[in-house]
Formats: sequence, structure tokens, C-alpha cells
Amino acid sequence: MIRSELEPPTNNTLNTYLPLRTKDKHYKFCWDTVLGYFVHALYDKSLVTTNVEHFKKLCKIRFTEILEEPDFWYVLEKMYFEDEQLYKISPELLIFKAVKGEIDTNSKKLGDMYLGLLCGYKVTDAPESQLNFLEKEIKAEFDAFYVTGKSKKDINSNAKEESPYLPFLTEKFQQDLLFLSQKSHYFLDNFDAFIRLYGFLYIAQMALNIKGWASGKPKSKPCFFIVDNEKASDERTQVKTFGYSQLHQYLEYLFPYLVMNETLQDKDHVKPLWLLFEGLNEEHLAALNKFGMDFIQDRNERKIYRTAKMWENASTTKEALTQLLDASFSQFEKKNGVYVKYNEAPVKQTLKTICAPFIQRRGRAGQVLTFNQDYIVLLTNLAIGGHRDKLRLHELIKEFEARGVFFDKQSQQGLIDFYERMGNVERMSDSGDAVYVRKTV
Repeated sequence: MIRSELEPPTNNTLNTYLPLRTKDKHYKFCWDTVLGYFVHALYDKSLVTTNVEHFKKLCKIRFTEILEEPDFWYVLEKMYFEDEQLYKISPELLIFKAVKGEIDTNSKKLGDMYLGLLCGYKVTDAPESQLNFLEKEIKAEFDAFYVTGKSKKDINSNAKEESPYLPFLTEKFQQDLLFLSQKSHYFLDNFDAFIRLYGFLYIAQMALNIKGWASGKPKSKPCFFIVDNEKASDERTQVKTFGYSQLHQYLEYLFPYLVMNETLQDKDHVKPLWLLFEGLNEEHLAALNKFGMDFIQDRNERKIYRTAKMWENASTTKEALTQLLDASFSQFEKKNGVYVKYNEAPVKQTLKTICAPFIQRRGRAGQVLTFNQDYIVLLTNLAIGGHRDKLRLHELIKEFEARGVFFDKQSQQGLIDFYERMGNVERMSDSGDAVYVRKTV
């Protein structure tokens, strides 16, 4: 479970679970590339080695042979290869957004986060779409092109062995992907929003669970939002206490804790912190104590702590791991660490880039977590899922919470008002238990 030889690392680097790095430039992502990279894993396809321009030439040859008027190709070129209409034919074609050998490191690291959340789940067949004759030919050309150029090597053969950090969220992610994969056009229209939603939920729940490693498998933790057209006020204690401020606070622990988690394990077999702890036993205690003393001595000698720390010999693996995590965090702590700026970038840039669609500033209330109406509709459809047409409101709220989205009573009433304006509410009585919400797809 832990490395056979533990030595204090010279640098704090992270290569598992989250794309957290120490400089602002590391957070310049291309979301189109991330989508293409994710699609190659979801549909179990090797990354393409050529760009969409080469594919367009193959389509031109195909249509020139089957059309009575070859010049009609230029009309088709304008229809499908301009304004990205090509990608609305099938989700699989999004793979052209991630060309092998041209993926920037930042986007790949963010894409790897989603692959970790995906945890090996695959959709074997693309959804059946209601395609017209022209679109069927383009899709057929893609299938022929892809089989011809497909690498025989397993696309994940070089992937690190990672257990899901948040099994409950991975389960919902897979469940929601299955539902979306059966709704081709809805999938394509909402794929970007879906990916951004789960990127936020994953990071938020990772942060809220990071310090609970000794309690076993993570669970959905309260994270309160408001609907974006609501007013925020100090009287809404759940929103204030368990909203943005809580998230910001816990984000500070992600990089230091995950770095230590990775330091303790073989690089190709990194497990979540909570799973690492479950695998520790008394046989590991001596090694952990020695490593702890070496780690703190190294940091003291390099003056990374403003005030020298001491290692207290631990009598249990829990005590040892607690001290190691504290020693790692103290490097970045404002009061006692000299690496403060190296943890500020992961916190600030994660909020600015990945979490931004769900954060608003509301006057005296400050920063709050919000859901706009488009995301509410998407989340509602995901929560109801493919095998149901509607859910009682309280059941719907439970499905939201299972994904890490919590609303207080005031926001829940706002949701009912919103659903009623949309016309997808059925009231059997004035009782809240008799309010049903229908999906819109």
C-alpha cells in the first residue's frame, strides 16, 4: 500500500485525481479539447492522429462519387464544416477536437480528472440519431475512417491505476451518462454543460470530504446553492455556512493533502487517502514514523516552516497519518509556511476556471453558489433519469443531494415556482408531498 522506500520529496507535485498545479499558467484549459479527450475514453476509441480537415477531404471524395451534381459538395461543406454543425451529428465526432500529439498538457490533466471520475465506464455504441441522408453518409465515412485508422493498442493501457475517490459521485456520473447517451441530440446540446457541472461537483465534494479520510468511504456533503434569480441574505444560515465560504476554506486542503497522499504511494498505484488509511496496519507504523521525522527535519533544515516543527512519535497509524497531513499542509499555511503562494494558485484558479459558472457575488452577502435556470433543467432531467417520467419534489431534492447539490427551504419553493412557470409540475393537492416534477426530455 505504501512505498517500500519513503523519502521526503524535494518538490510538491501532484499527478493524480485533480489537475492542481502551482502556477496560474497551468489553468489555461481548452474545453473543446477536454470534451474530445473525454469522448475517446467514453466510446472506447483511440485518439485520432489527424485533424478534421483530413476527414473533410474524405467526405468530399465520398459525396463526389454519390451525388449527381458534384458541385453540391460546397453546399454541404458550408452546412456541416462551418459553425461546427459536424459535431451535432454524433457525439463520437467530438473526438476530432482532441488530436493525438497536439493535446496541450493543461487540457489533458483536466481531461484525466474526468477519466478518473468515469472510472473505466464505457458506452459501447453511440446513440441512434434521427439523421438525414447526408448525415448518415458523413457518419458512415467517420466509421470507415475510424476503423481504418484505429490503433490496436488499448487506449488506457498506460493509464495509472486509480480507484475512484468519490464512489458515490462516480456512480451518479455513470448513471447520468447512460441516460444522456440514449438521448443523442439532448446529449450534444448539453454535453459541455454536463461536463462543467460534474467538474464542479467533483472538486467541491473532493474538498468537503478531504479531511474526513478516517471516516471511511466518502458521502455527499452539504453544499448549498441558491437559484440565480433569488436574493441572498445573511438570514439564510445554511447558504452562508455551508455555501461558498465553506468550499473556499476546504479547497485549501486539497493540494497539500493529495500531494502527501501521492508521496506515500507507488506512483502507478495511487489510491484515495481514505482507502490508503483503510489499508494501513501496525506493520506500517515504524515506516510512517521514520518518514515523518525525515520529512519534518528536511523542511526544518530548508526553513520551509517559519517556526520549526517537531515530530511526535505516533502510536497508531491514524496519529501518524494525521501528523503527516498536518506537516504537508503547514508548508502552505499563511501563518507558518513559506509556500503560501504555491497553494494560492490551485485555490484561486480552480474557483476562477472550473467553478466559475456556479459562483456569483451578491452585494453584502458576498460570494454565493448559484444555479442558473439552464443548469436546473439539466440537473432535473438527470435526477429523474431514463426509467422515470416524473418524481415527487422531495424525491427530486434527494437525487440532487446525492449529487452534492443542496437547496434550503426558500430555494426549494423557488424551484417549485420555476417548474410551474415551465409547466412541468403536477399538483395532486396543496401538500408538498403531492407535487410531482416531470422531466423535459
